[in-house]
Order: sequence, then C-alpha cells, then structure tokens
Amino acid sequence: MDSADLDEKRTEGEKLVLERMQSLLIAGGLKAGDKLPSERRFCEMFGATRGYVRKALQRLEYYGLVKTLPQKGTVVERIGGRAMSGIIQAIIEIEGTEDIASVMETRAVLERHAAKLAATRATEAQIASILEAHRAFSEAADAAGDTLDLDHLFHLAIARSCGNGVTLSLVGIMTPKIIAMNRDFDEHDPSRSLRTRIEHQAIVDAILARDENAAEAAMNAHMENSRLRRLKR
Repeated sequence: MDSADLDEKRTEGEKLVLERMQSLLIAGGLKAGDKLPSERRFCEMFGATRGYVRKALQRLEYYGLVKTLPQKGTVVERIGGRAMSGIIQAIIEIEGTEDIASVMETRAVLERHAAKLAATRATEAQIASILEAHRAFSEAADAAGDTLDLDHLFHLAIARSCGNGVTLSLVGIMTPKIIAMNRDFDEHDPSRSLRTRIEHQAIVDAILARDENAAEAAMNAHMENSRLRRLKR
C-alpha cells in the first residue's frame, strides 16, 4: 500500500470516528459538560483503533468542541447538541478539501485586515520588529537564499502588530499550512524575490506613514501578485 492509499485509509478512519461521535451527540449520549469516555472505551464502542480515536479527539479539541481540564479529563464544551453536530459535520467535510488556491484566497482577507490595523495600532517596538523582519528577508533575497520562512515571519510580524488577537491567531493557524504547501515551490528566482521585496517595502512604507488605506491596498496588491506567481496564471 503506497503513501496515498495510507493517507486515504487514515482519513476514512478518522471520519468514521467523528461520524459516530456525531451520532452520540444527536442521540443524547454525549451532552454539553459531559466527561468523555476514555480512548480505550471509544475504541470498544466504535470498533476503531486508538490512533483514529486520538486523532479525532485532537481535531475536536482543535476546533474548540472539547477541552481537557486538569484532574478532570476531556469534557464536551457547552455548545448545544444540534450546533455541535453541525460543526462536526463541517469538520468531516473540510478534511482533504484544502488546496493552495483556497488557502491563499482566505489568507488574503486576513492579511489585508492585519495590515490595515497595524498601520494605526502598531507600537514603536512592533514596527521595529516589522522592519527587522523586512531586513532579514531582503538580505536573504540579496544572497539568493531561501526566503520562504522569512517571508512568513514578515507577515507574522505585521499580524502581531495589528492589535487583534483573533486575527493573529487565524494568521498563525494558516501560516504552517501555507509554508508546507509552498515548500517545494521554487522560491529561488532572484527576480521573484526582488518583486516580493518591493511589495513588502510598499507595505512597510504605508505602515510607517500610519496610512491604513495605503497599507491595506499595498497588502492587497502583494497578495494578488503572490497568488499569480504561485499559481502561474
């Protein structure tokens, strides 16, 4: 069995566990505030391996549907059963549907918002961090080095400066996905790095000028150009 077949089997196993947990919620077997059975008990109930059960529980915790409390174990969050069931259905449908175009489209919304807020909310120390990240990217580009991680550190510096913890959290969640999706993409073309650096500079200039509209526009142009470069359209 090759790696693709293994991934498909693993995904189907996790989906099966999520579907059975969803059925428990609908039937009232699990309610808000209830402590979850042990992984071993879930394995017995669902006829699934512990690995599939553990992964399904990790996904539920990642999306905030369950939480682990000290000395109490994992409990169901206080969300109504119908809402919980709907969210689990969405999680099931999400699995395996993420693609680079969709991720970049969503990322653009967050990045524009972060840049606009950073222009008016960033502290002097945070602006210094943005400038340092920009400098590090520029130096790597000049040396024809790998700029992928440094590019995203620049964007994270802006997100940390926007004064909105939710925006920062969402950008932080998406960043590893984008880096992984772009890891094998050729980032060593000097002309591409030069264009990216120029676009970064426009964003920096707008933030330094405390011009939120210019910062949003500069980030929008950068996101669109990044999309075109990545998808080669």
